[in-house]
Amino acid sequence: MSQNTALLRLICKSPNRLEYVNGFMKANKRIILLAALVVSSFVANAQSEQWKKYLDIRKQSRADMTPCEKMEVYARMDSLFDGNIPVRTQEMNYMEAALKCGDTATFKRLAFRVVRWKGWNPLVFYYTEQYKFLKDCDWWPELDSIQRAVHSRKDYSYAETLYQMEQEDQAVRRALHDPDHTHTKAVEDSLSRRMHEVDSVNLARLIWLVDTLGFPSWDRVCSYGAHAAWLVAQHMHSWFQYGYVKQLRQAVADTNADPSNLAYLEDRLRTGRGLPQLYGTQFTSTSENNRTVWQCPVADIKNVNLRREQMLMSPLEDYTEGYLKSSSEDGMLDSDNPLTEMGDDYVRYYYLGDQFSLLPIDKQEGVTDAVAYKTAGDYCAAIPIFCSRLSNHYPFVRDLKRYLECLLHSECVGGQYCYISHYEVLERMVLCGYEPDAWLQSLPDTLTAPLLADYANLRDEYLRYLNHEDDAELTASLASRADFETLLRSGKNYHRYELDAWNHAYPSLQKMTDELTKRDYEAFFALLWREVERGNLHAEDYASLYDRTYYRLHGKDWFGTEGRRPSVEPPLAAGVPSARPTTDNHIRTAKPKTLNERRRAACLPSAR
Repeated sequence: MSQNTALLRLICKSPNRLEYVNGFMKANKRIILLAALVVSSFVANAQSEQWKKYLDIRKQSRADMTPCEKMEVYARMDSLFDGNIPVRTQEMNYMEAALKCGDTATFKRLAFRVVRWKGWNPLVFYYTEQYKFLKDCDWWPELDSIQRAVHSRKDYSYAETLYQMEQEDQAVRRALHDPDHTHTKAVEDSLSRRMHEVDSVNLARLIWLVDTLGFPSWDRVCSYGAHAAWLVAQHMHSWFQYGYVKQLRQAVADTNADPSNLAYLEDRLRTGRGLPQLYGTQFTSTSENNRTVWQCPVADIKNVNLRREQMLMSPLEDYTEGYLKSSSEDGMLDSDNPLTEMGDDYVRYYYLGDQFSLLPIDKQEGVTDAVAYKTAGDYCAAIPIFCSRLSNHYPFVRDLKRYLECLLHSECVGGQYCYISHYEVLERMVLCGYEPDAWLQSLPDTLTAPLLADYANLRDEYLRYLNHEDDAELTASLASRADFETLLRSGKNYHRYELDAWNHAYPSLQKMTDELTKRDYEAFFALLWREVERGNLHAEDYASLYDRTYYRLHGKDWFGTEGRRPSVEPPLAAGVPSARPTTDNHIRTAKPKTLNERRRAACLPSAR
């Protein structure tokens, strides 16, 4: 009898703890992957103090610990949650450590516990080399009866198909983003085309699988199949993710899916639609050597860790630190490069489009150019720019209106990888603070009817993640120019995506500017421009306020918003007149030769 065989038999029968045997049968790669991806059922009412204690205990686990030392850490976790560690990854690690340490009683208890989990893959105990000894144990028949009941409910063919799709998805991305190889432009273009081809095929396959075989929940395709489907779904079109998230949300509520997967996909969907994320999982880096990174905006940042706890995730600070550290180690980021906030490059990205592009500024396109194309009636040129620019940063409602008007005026859909439905634009408007107005009446009934039916729920979602304390402070300050200036000079960024007050600030700002004199108007507008740079005030509102004031003080306008002749655009629907004025305005503009330079500097289209 070999030494390993004797040890395995002893584990089956002896309740005593054995000394750790170094190098005892390494787990195969699939099992390691499985253990790393699996978490337990969703704990809806997790206690913050209990969760903090759990995180503190988890941090004590180190890679250089012996299995017996790790077991002591896992035992403390287990005791903290009354014998049921909520994060299944740790429970799987606990079982693995018990096996290597020779703690028979603990291993047996955990084995019976994990096989009752919906995401368990029964084939692990059947075919994995290190677990084959279980068939010689006295309690195997009892364990096997549970295994067989679980086994009969699994669709392994479905799970394996999803796993193969995941491998194809990751292979092409690893080749494209390999940090050890610098690709030529031709090779990079070829790999990019290949990635889009894989994504297109995977999208069609995933749609068919979900429609035909049902949603890939834990009880249907095991944890590794569910994780593979989730990873593939992250690289699909937003319209598919929208429906997938709804089903994933229900599966999490039924303790039949990984809650952290829901958090990641929901964040990705929201940031892709230009909305602030909820869990802080999404980062973006510049294309120029990937040295600058900024975190996509997070709604209700004060409560983000509570939401992460409910999804069984570590605090945002720990997650961010780990992300930056791993990215630095991979050579993707500079180790001393600070995390950049959203406001630092809002104007450059949103209006001018030079955040991620290496092209010269005069060859780039942003919302400013999209507005110009729309005004000229070139909707097909405007649509893809609106689509790309109204993502990743919180879009303004007026630009979403323009985007929808372009979609309604043409058959263009903005390109294969820039598609968004008409209704999704309306939904995004509500989630950015839009309230029904006269403009809504000009839209087709096929859009207004479903929006009005969903409006209450969408409005609740918008209000739910606002910072009501700061919102009340900003609202109160709008009653007095002195209070408003004091608030702006405080240095704090009152983000528009966290506050509702910015949506209703324009009338108050008009009253403030009516009080300005030649001595103080420039200082006041310097404060307002900072809010444009931060993404809190629309550039056109700034220009309009400036021109009203400049005309009152100097008899001319500065950006040409008072003196331009507005263009007339086609109506949105038959019989509905355009909301744009049609009368001429003969107010003169100061220094007309440099007007377009000033307009471009203020992120406005050139005057025609």
